[in-house]
Amino acid sequence: MTYWLEDIDLEDRISRTTRNLYERNMRTLVSPAFDNLALREIGVARCDKFIKQLAKLSYSRAKQARVVLRLALELAVRHEVLPRNPMHHVARLYREPHVPNALTAPEVNVIRAAIAQWESAANHISGPKPDGQLGAIIEVMLGTSARIGEVLAIRRRDIDITSAVPSIRLAGTIVSRNGELTFRQDHPKTAKSTRVVALPTFTADAVRRRLAKFGSLGLDGLLFQSRDGTPLTTANVRRQLRQVLEGAGINGVTPHMFRRTVATAVNTNASIELAAELLGHTDTRVTVQHYIQRSELVNPATAALLDRAFAKDKE
Repeated sequence: MTYWLEDIDLEDRISRTTRNLYERNMRTLVSPAFDNLALREIGVARCDKFIKQLAKLSYSRAKQARVVLRLALELAVRHEVLPRNPMHHVARLYREPHVPNALTAPEVNVIRAAIAQWESAANHISGPKPDGQLGAIIEVMLGTSARIGEVLAIRRRDIDITSAVPSIRLAGTIVSRNGELTFRQDHPKTAKSTRVVALPTFTADAVRRRLAKFGSLGLDGLLFQSRDGTPLTTANVRRQLRQVLEGAGINGVTPHMFRRTVATAVNTNASIELAAELLGHTDTRVTVQHYIQRSELVNPATAALLDRAFAKDKE
């Protein structure tokens, strides 16, 4: 494992966060099963069995283990230790079809009302009063489809609120690593995810109200920040959202659900291509598989078509 990680560090092609994730997955998922084996003992049958056994416990873990094991063995092939990579021949992982879930417009408004009630501090007992950020974060997610990390990374310089069509440039994300201070990364999840999104009225209004609270905010100042001016962590926002909604009897809502909700709405009212563009996807298949809630309604035009095809003779 050490040799493989040293090669990754030497290439310096992936982010520090991804590198740490690879190390964790190799140490916790793969190493316990392979550490006592010589490389020549790691063949297709052993790898195939390992991945299948892990998949019975967790599809996600099996998928993560497959990635790092394939990469590590690929290095052994490049360095002429193995003649071929056995991971190229293991069986594909199978997962039960997953239907993305999205919120309806009434459900969105119930969530808005619950957050507004909490932010009004009507039942506030102790500690700092809500500062209105959570509601504004939700409005920005609903108006841009941005990931929660992208929303928390928005700076004043990324906002154009005075043009005829207000917009926000999504050009960063928030990163939190163990043992390090949370910081703003100067690009989103991928470089191709950088995009400028026109704002609907409800989002533009929320951004204006947020800026008005600052009075003066430097160009690099974050739209959403802690009371000390530091970046908010995605974990804290997720936890706060969950606590606020559970207090109102609403369960199972996550920040990513708003992203799927927006994607579904754009697909329903426009096209899958526009939904993918808004989400920052280069492949519409990703959008369809992971973000679009399938509608059960068949185009009602079929009724008129079948009336014409099989109309009864007039008596």
